[in-house]
Amino acid sequence: MRHGVLSHIHLRNKSGNITWSALATVLIAVTPKCPLCWMALMSLLGIGSVINYYWLQPLVVMLLLLSVSALLIRAWRQQRYSPFWLGLAAALALYLCKFTLDYTPGIYLSGAALLGASIWNTLPKRRAAHDAQCGC
Repeated sequence: MRHGVLSHIHLRNKSGNITWSALATVLIAVTPKCPLCWMALMSLLGIGSVINYYWLQPLVVMLLLLSVSALLIRAWRQQRYSPFWLGLAAALALYLCKFTLDYTPGIYLSGAALLGASIWNTLPKRRAAHDAQCGC
């Protein structure tokens, strides 16, 4: 019984690591880039003309930094930087595809890569075969 409680707590903490990174990725992917779409979305939320198009780029940069920061913190703790490098490359590609290249498939592909890096980052680090304890 006690073991079940501890494993439940461990799984709950593990799933919390993906939350901020994945949430920021999804928010970036669904944010519109045209001013009319942005205003329509904000008016649905009741914000209306308070937010304009010029806030979109800093907002996306802030969300990307949040995602990459979460990946970096986890990579630093686990000493496994591969998911971080994938996430950083995906974040840069997402920014360029959204604001410079205006390439919609690139936005979704880089968003999927960033989400994949977030999921990969939460997986436990595998132990090497030589690190196994010998019972001899």
